[in-house]
Amino acid sequence: MFHSSGAHRGAHTAHGRRPGSEKKALRLPCRYAALLNIPLALALSVVIWLLVLQAAPVIPLTFFTTPLLGLLNWLPVILVLGACAFLFGNVFSAAAVTLFVFGLLNFANSMKIDARDDPLVLQDLTMVREAVQAAGGYDLTVDWKAVGLCLFALAALIVCAALFRTRPVRLPRAGRVVGRLAGCFALLGTLVALTPTVYTSADIFAGFPVTNRFNMTTVYEQAGFNYSFLHTATAYSVQKPKGFDKAATEQAIAQTKTAAADPERVHVIFVMSEAFCDITNHDAFDWSPENDPLRNFNALKQSEHAISGRLIVPNYGGGTANTEFDVLTGMQTALLSETGISSFRALHKNVGSIFRTAADSGWQTQFIHPGKAWFYNRQNIYRYLGAQEIVFEEAFADAAQRGGYVSDAALTDYMIADFEKHKQDEAPLFSYVTTIQNHMAYTESKYGKAVDLPQLELKREISEEAKTMLTVYTSGVRDADAMLGRLTDYYEQQEEPVLLLFYGDHLPSLGEDYMCYRALGMDMDAGPDEQSSLDAYAPPYLLWANSAGAQALDFATLADRIGLRPNGDLSASFLGEAVLRAVGLGTDDPFFSFVDEVRRALPVVQRGAAIDAAGAYHEQTPVEQAALVREYQDRIYYRMKYETVEEP
Repeated sequence: MFHSSGAHRGAHTAHGRRPGSEKKALRLPCRYAALLNIPLALALSVVIWLLVLQAAPVIPLTFFTTPLLGLLNWLPVILVLGACAFLFGNVFSAAAVTLFVFGLLNFANSMKIDARDDPLVLQDLTMVREAVQAAGGYDLTVDWKAVGLCLFALAALIVCAALFRTRPVRLPRAGRVVGRLAGCFALLGTLVALTPTVYTSADIFAGFPVTNRFNMTTVYEQAGFNYSFLHTATAYSVQKPKGFDKAATEQAIAQTKTAAADPERVHVIFVMSEAFCDITNHDAFDWSPENDPLRNFNALKQSEHAISGRLIVPNYGGGTANTEFDVLTGMQTALLSETGISSFRALHKNVGSIFRTAADSGWQTQFIHPGKAWFYNRQNIYRYLGAQEIVFEEAFADAAQRGGYVSDAALTDYMIADFEKHKQDEAPLFSYVTTIQNHMAYTESKYGKAVDLPQLELKREISEEAKTMLTVYTSGVRDADAMLGRLTDYYEQQEEPVLLLFYGDHLPSLGEDYMCYRALGMDMDAGPDEQSSLDAYAPPYLLWANSAGAQALDFATLADRIGLRPNGDLSASFLGEAVLRAVGLGTDDPFFSFVDEVRRALPVVQRGAAIDAAGAYHEQTPVEQAALVREYQDRIYYRMKYETVEEP
């Protein structure tokens, strides 16, 4: 394959050599026609794609049964290889770079799944230092055979790059440079253009055979890393606020007024009840006292040891994790990005939280959820949030189920037994519990036959479809209300002070286009100029203290002291901070001190709208508080992107 040629004519004369004594010079590299780069690039891209598949936990057979999925996984490889070939002028050099990049990404994905059961996303690439530091804490399994195979192929490509070159095209040098740059940018531009269109398309994704679209590890394993990585590329990005200035934000944080914490050692219990709402209090119902689904909730609202209102949450009909994020961090999902976003998926590092603030003052913190650890990536998120104890469905293996999930009654049993255990400890308990029983869908068979459930008592006629769905949903609400009743009865009997917060994560989705709400006569489509536009985002909350807690916290003056307006609306992102303030925590934290300032001025901040301290609704944030909201967003962005929180 290699060719050689003798020295030029007359060389032996010039050097005084005899004819025929000249040495032959080996000319390397070998030159080949430029058109051969096309089949070479195609062949090498397929080889690289198959090589890096060795790093995957599972090689998806769906590539061969769903050609489009295979194409979308291979396409980034050929586009990057082609762009590098234009840039370097050598297809083998381009293949070596492509193999290195895709091999590294695929192996990093495999290691992250092994360590955390959580795949690699684009935002992780900004966390390389943190990832390297954390890697030492895991017992990782490395497939050295696959690593060796890729390294061998990489070495072979480097050798080929040294031995083979494309025969130069007969064009002026400037023309060749412009052409190569144009080709490189055209191919990379194609990949960039495909990412927010084809790769992030929900319709295309829906056509692929993925068995569990909510488990990101399953998505990556069954849809392939290359496709999945680009599919999620724009889904979880925190958007930089307009005019954000890092130095100015740091200066503002440094100048925030704080005060030493003055904690009351009260047990704090959050219960976020799945899809809990007070729709059954609507005028369309005519409940007899003994059949009221919210008998306990409605009675407790009237207690002198309770403060209640509406919680304005990020989503309607779903998005449980976004409400968790808002309450636990004091940050607001809606301010992370102008587009819809899953806040838990945007979180990739330790951040400040009400858990960390409570733990710093001696509370024992815990998160309890009788669901799957991988859902919403909670098994990692609660580490980032600093919960000291994390409990998932494994602790409920023998628990009774209702509606296909661990029942609220079984969860109540667990909470009471757990409190009995913790109350022996010196540290008070700071617990966040997320229920699961009344999760949608509210089909006729969710709780058995709908006709066997307690029936609705209505003042108006509604369709059978709406009646069935409301009957099923209301049955779950009864169980949530029974949970509240049991917990408050139990805590009232305790000598230890307890502060309980009970609220819904979002309103239930009850039929297409608010079917059940409309059947009851509720207007859920109000325009932004009306306060009722918040109705679809407003589950109720109840802040209640047992007798010992009410005495410790001087409950009669609590609402005034912490600036909480009874029977008013409150953004979910302000709720956790308000509870911290109630027990004397958070005053020494610059972020929560600032959140307290925002909350007192604007109890509700919701996608541009606001409710002020007097309860007045504003379609647009009042001018005098607009700067405060902008600074709130800047501080959220700074906390998500720059602030470092070390483990204790």
